[in-house]
Amino acid sequence: MKKRLLAAVLLIGVGFLFASGCDKHLRSSAQNDDSVELFDYQEITLDNGLKVITLEDFSSPIVAVQVWYHVGSKDEDPQRQGFAHMFEHMMFKGTDRVGPNDHFELLRRIGARTNGYTSFDKTVYLETVPADQVELALWLEAERMAFLKIDQEAIDTERRVVEEELRMKENEPYGNVYKKIADALFDRHPYRWTPIGNITHLRASGAQEMRDFWNTYYVPNNATLLMVGAIQHEQAQALAQTYFGWIQRRTDPPRPTIRESRPSRRRELIIDDEIAPTPLCGMVWRTVPHGHPDELALDFLSQILGGGDSSRLYRDLVADEQLAVMAMAWTYNLEQDGVFAAGAMLKPNGQPALILDSITTHLRRIQAEGVTEAELEKARNNILKQVVTENLTIESKASLLGTASMIQGNTEKANEILKQIHAVTREDIRRAAKRYLKENQELVVIVKQNTEGKKDDEQAPLTAIREVDAPPPGRTGEQRPADFPKTPPIASIQPARITPQYTESLLNNGLKVQVVKNHEVPFVSVMLGLPYGAWCEEKPAAASMAFSMLTRGTERYSEAKLAEELERRAIRISGQATLDTGTVFMDCLTDQLNEGMHFLAEMVLRPAFEETEFEKLRQQKAAALAVRQQSPEYQADKILRERLFGQHPYSKAAEGQVEDLQNLSPADIRSYWNQFARPEEAVLIFAGDIEDDKALTLAKTYFGSWNNQTALPSVNLPQISSGSPRRIWLLDQPGSSQAQIRAGQIGITR
Repeated sequence: MKKRLLAAVLLIGVGFLFASGCDKHLRSSAQNDDSVELFDYQEITLDNGLKVITLEDFSSPIVAVQVWYHVGSKDEDPQRQGFAHMFEHMMFKGTDRVGPNDHFELLRRIGARTNGYTSFDKTVYLETVPADQVELALWLEAERMAFLKIDQEAIDTERRVVEEELRMKENEPYGNVYKKIADALFDRHPYRWTPIGNITHLRASGAQEMRDFWNTYYVPNNATLLMVGAIQHEQAQALAQTYFGWIQRRTDPPRPTIRESRPSRRRELIIDDEIAPTPLCGMVWRTVPHGHPDELALDFLSQILGGGDSSRLYRDLVADEQLAVMAMAWTYNLEQDGVFAAGAMLKPNGQPALILDSITTHLRRIQAEGVTEAELEKARNNILKQVVTENLTIESKASLLGTASMIQGNTEKANEILKQIHAVTREDIRRAAKRYLKENQELVVIVKQNTEGKKDDEQAPLTAIREVDAPPPGRTGEQRPADFPKTPPIASIQPARITPQYTESLLNNGLKVQVVKNHEVPFVSVMLGLPYGAWCEEKPAAASMAFSMLTRGTERYSEAKLAEELERRAIRISGQATLDTGTVFMDCLTDQLNEGMHFLAEMVLRPAFEETEFEKLRQQKAAALAVRQQSPEYQADKILRERLFGQHPYSKAAEGQVEDLQNLSPADIRSYWNQFARPEEAVLIFAGDIEDDKALTLAKTYFGSWNNQTALPSVNLPQISSGSPRRIWLLDQPGSSQAQIRAGQIGITR
C-alpha cells in the first residue's frame, strides 16, 4: 500500500521523468550463473530500415506484436507540446482501408488486446493476439505506418480526447505537481515538459503541422517491430518482410541535440496551489541516462535508502520517529538523462525540514561510510527477483528487448543485466552516491497541504486554421504491392483451452490445495483465499484492516524483523480484502519457497495485531483515502454504490471511509480474524515452478495444524433491492472542470 500510494503521489510529482527466457536460462541465473542469456532472440533489419526483433515462447498460444517508434515528447517543437501524445491517439483513426473504429473492433473480434502509450523518448503500440491471428495485427500496423488518415475530423475528435485526459489528470490530487517539477529540473532540455501535452499548443495546431510530424517520425527507419510468443523466428521474419518490406524508407528524423549540465546550486520548489490532501516533501537529483554504467549502482542505492519497509528512510521516518506516513526512494532513467528522488508523505501539519534533514543525513552517511554487506545483498536479491518477474509475460519480454534496442541502442544489453547486477559492489554504490547526489545539485520539493478545489483555467481558444480538403491518406509516392491484402486477414477462429491444468487435494482440516505448474522461470506464487470479505464484518473496514495488518508483525516476529527477513530474501507477502473475499498473496524465487511458506503461515496463524502498528497503518490508510476521496471518480463510484445497494455491505468500499478507520480498534480486527480466518472453506493455490508433491508437503507442514474451534457466526444481510424506477442523482463538486458519469443497475450474481 505504501509503494502504491507514493507512486500515485510522489511519482506523479517526480515520476514524471516518470525486459524470454527458457527454463534452463533463468534457472541458471537463479543459481548465480550470470554467463547465460536471458533472451534467445533474433534480430534483422529490413532494407527500409525497420528493425525486427523476434523471440520464441511457446508457453501459451499467443503472440505479442509491438511497434516502437523512436519519438516522444522530447522530439516536439517547444511550441507544439503534445504532438507525440496526439499521435498515440491519431494512429487508431484508420486509413483508406481501415475505418476510424476498425482497429479496435477487428482485434476485439479475435479476442486480442490492444493499446498504446507515449513517453518522453518513444511511442509504443501493442497487440497481444492468438498465435494464428498475427497477420491481422501486422496488417493493421503496416496500414497505419504507411497510409494513416489525418483529416480535420480525426484531429478535432482526438484533440478533445487528449484535452479531457489532461483535465482528468489535473483534477486529481497533486495533478500538476509533476509538470512543475519537470520545469524546475530542466532549463533548456525538452524533458522540461511532459508527454501529456499542452491544450493551448494543440488548439493552435493545424492539420498540415500534424501531418508533417507523422511524415517525419512514423517511418520504418524510425521504428522497431517486435514479435514475442508462439511463433518461430523464420515465420515471423517472413511475415515482417511481407507486411512491412514494401514501405519506403524516408529521411532519418532529427534528434534533440541539447545537453544540459547538472545544476551547481541547491534549488527549492514550493507548491501550494495544487489539491494536496496531505503535504509531501522530497529531494530530486538529475543523474544518468538509461544504460549508463552507474545506473544499477543508483538502483541499488534507491533500494537501500527507501525501497521497502526495512529501508533506512522507512525505518527512520515512519516506523521509528513517526514523522511521516510513507517514505521511499526511486530512480527513473530516460534516454538522455535520469532522476534519483527520495521523499515522504507527511502527517497533517508535519515539518518538512525534519524529513529533508533525515534524507540528507542518511545520504551523507552512505557517502562517507558506504552501505552494509547485508544491505547490498538485500538490494541485489530484490533486483534479481525483478528481472525474473519481468520474464513472466510475453508483453514484458518484448518491452525489455524494445527498451534495450531503442533506448540503450543495443538489444544485447538485455542479456547483460544479470552480469551487471552481480557485479555491483558496496564501493560502486558509495561512489555513485558521492558523484551524483551532491549537496549543491538537488532540487528540494515541498508540496503544502491544500484541500481547496482548483479554479478552472481559462480555456484557450481554437486558433488553428481549419482544413477543408485533406490530401489522400498516406505519404507521397507510397504504394501497396498488388498482393497486399485489401481486407483484414482474419484467420478462422480456433477454439483454445484457456483453463490451466491443475491438481487438487484436501487436507484433513478441510483446506483445499490446488497446484498449477509452470517451470518457465524459477518463481512461485502462492495465494490463500477466504470467502469472507467485507460483507461479513461487524464494523466497516475491519476486514481490509485485518488483512493489511498481517504484514505488521506476528507473535514471534516484530514488524521490523518481519520486514527485514522478507526483504532480505526478496519474498513479497500482502493481504487484501474485497467485498466478497479475503486473500493473502506470497511470491518468491523458487529457492526461497520454504522460507516464504514459513512466513506466510506465521502471518495467517499467529498475527499480532499490535496496537502501535495498528495506529501506524491506520494513519497510512487514512492518508491514502484522503487523497482518493478528493477525486471526482471516487465520489461518483461512492454515490453509485450507495444508491444501488442501500444498507447492504455492497454499498461501501471494502477499505471503508476515513471515519470508519477512526472507529476501529485492534480488538475489532482481531475479532473478525478469529471468527472468519478458518481452513474449512479456504483454498491454498500454488502456481509456478513447483511439483504437486512438494506443494502438498508444504501445505501440510505449514497449514496442516490450522484449525478454528469457534463456530462460524451467522451474518444477517439486508436484502438487495431488485430494482427501482430510473433515478438521476447530481453531485456538485466545485472546482472540478470535468463531469464524471455513472450508470448502473442491479445485475446477476456470479
